[in-house]
Amino acid sequence: MSLNMKGKVLFFVAVVAIAAGAVIPTAPWQELLAMPSSSLRGLGVMVLLGLAAERLTVETAIGKSGSTQSVAYLPLLSTVVLFGPASGLVFIIATHLTGDFVFRRKSAVKGIFNVSQHSLAAGLGGLAYGALGGEAAATLGLGGVEGVSYSWLPLLAFGAIYLSVNHLLVARVISLASGASFFVVWQQVVGRGGANFLYDLLVSPVAVAIALMGVELGVIGLVLAGLPLLAIRNAYLGTFRLQQANRDLLNALVKAIETRDPYTSGHSLRVANLARLTAERLGVSIRVVNEIEQSALLHDVGKIDARYTEILKKPAQLTDAERAMIESHVTKGVELLETMSSVSNAVIENVRHHHERWDGRGYPEQLAGHDIPLGARVIGVCDAIDAMLSDRPYRKALDLPTVRDELARYSGIQFDPAVVKVLVDSEVLEEHAESAASVRLGRISDEAEVVAPDDEAVRGPKASAASS
Repeated sequence: MSLNMKGKVLFFVAVVAIAAGAVIPTAPWQELLAMPSSSLRGLGVMVLLGLAAERLTVETAIGKSGSTQSVAYLPLLSTVVLFGPASGLVFIIATHLTGDFVFRRKSAVKGIFNVSQHSLAAGLGGLAYGALGGEAAATLGLGGVEGVSYSWLPLLAFGAIYLSVNHLLVARVISLASGASFFVVWQQVVGRGGANFLYDLLVSPVAVAIALMGVELGVIGLVLAGLPLLAIRNAYLGTFRLQQANRDLLNALVKAIETRDPYTSGHSLRVANLARLTAERLGVSIRVVNEIEQSALLHDVGKIDARYTEILKKPAQLTDAERAMIESHVTKGVELLETMSSVSNAVIENVRHHHERWDGRGYPEQLAGHDIPLGARVIGVCDAIDAMLSDRPYRKALDLPTVRDELARYSGIQFDPAVVKVLVDSEVLEEHAESAASVRLGRISDEAEVVAPDDEAVRGPKASAASS
């Protein structure tokens, strides 16, 4: 992260912390102070459930940034229904301070941001809850179930505001830290079509059910409510592990290909990373960003065939027969990917066409301009960049100014001008050049790299430095 980015992140975190500090005192703290001992014990149980949810958080990722999947949102809603929004703030502060600084040992900046943004979101949600007539439910264990149903509208308002503010703040800080488009990050946070937001909002009845158990059964009912939370958490974990297994399988496949040629070790990972950053800056949807990243990772999967090994290592120009052979890796890769149910048609088409050229002189179908899938156009540029910045059997790595000259020279001929402009106008190209230089100098290990595909280095009398 550049110093400018760090400054923006720190300023944003400070603003969020100040805003949280201004909102927290507006909560109805008198309600909390007037609660009977049975309710205080119930609040303690809810906090413990929240801590358990934080301890069992499922770690995921948003691009390069870490993310988590937690079921703490459910006991938070139940706490608000049972004990009011001030108790919700107690729940938020206790669970996130412990979760971030004790369980996950986050840095001070990340921890302060998480606690502040959740507190701000809960504080604003609490104001709406009170404005709509939301009140704490009846005392635990003394009946009065009817009282819970009266809080439906305030509860939904609390949830909608809490989730909206939370998602907005998280998306903003990630976009500042990564330089990615806020719109793209927002889509990643809320899910396709707002699925994550809607899912969290629609589980509100579970929170009310927990509250009902507390009203009818007291503290014992709240303890029993931890069982469905555990089941929901396991559902999160199962989905994440399946996704991770698919990623690991693809990464292992790509690494197996790259072991045939030490010159291209880590190339696929670097191209996938560069393609993702480029796609984010193009402002496409998160679905398309993920498709482009996976396509870049797999674009050279056809080279798993051993017959390509010697050609890739050849230091001299290729014969016509060798060029035809190396170009066939695209078809071989597509044939392999078509047998994998987890690979989408969009990814397959990106892999099929990543060696097409903007002027229509590429292969395998001589597509031109916007007839070439966007993902294939992005991969074509990123593949060539990493090839130029890396040592090859037939030449040494080019320096960054030369790479820039080659991109400008072949923009509108070999490369999509819009993709080239995005890379040249951002800091992504410089950062990728630094990473490639570090790899060449041995300052980082292969294990630290990301998995992505490699250029086939089609070489001939008229091949440019940008050819791949």
